[in-house]
Amino acid sequence: MKHKIILFLEKWIAFFVLNLLGFTFSYKVHGLKKPYPHCIYIFWHRNILPLLLNRKNEGVVVLISRSKDGDYIAEPCKAFGFQTARGSSSRKGTAALKEMISLSKNHSIAITPDGPKGPAGQIKEGALQLAYLTQLPICAVKVSVSTSWAVNSWDRFIIPKPFAKIDIFYSEPMMISSKADIEVHQKSLQEYMNS
Repeated sequence: MKHKIILFLEKWIAFFVLNLLGFTFSYKVHGLKKPYPHCIYIFWHRNILPLLLNRKNEGVVVLISRSKDGDYIAEPCKAFGFQTARGSSSRKGTAALKEMISLSKNHSIAITPDGPKGPAGQIKEGALQLAYLTQLPICAVKVSVSTSWAVNSWDRFIIPKPFAKIDIFYSEPMMISSKADIEVHQKSLQEYMNS
């Protein structure tokens, strides 16, 4: 019960504070924000916050770790109009995969391929395997923030400062047509995300 009360308060306090902060941001989008009706967006874990505020109320499904830490991300995401699939490679991964495959029929999916615990800036195969199974294109998303705070965490999670200018870059969509494509595209996506 105590955990539920804390989650409820955290959800709505975060929603209010982040909305207030987000109103001061200036966004510039490069590339196609929605390349297809549905796709799989991948982005580094550290960039969750600016993308959360830019894509709110679009019904995108976000993969979030099934843990207490994940709870504190999932609840504000719901308040901002996102859907969530809970799980990771170490926690209920199979259940989350089945849920995302089902949800992908009507929604885009958002995944941090270096989450939930790193290593930071390294793409794992999970997102590409999901792209192969769903036959949805992958769209890599990069974020540049003019001024921000970096949390002392494994991913150096960023919090844009008030009135920050935020550039969001969407790659060309990439199809994973066969299992053989996974390793090749994993390398090209890694290069793009780190460029």
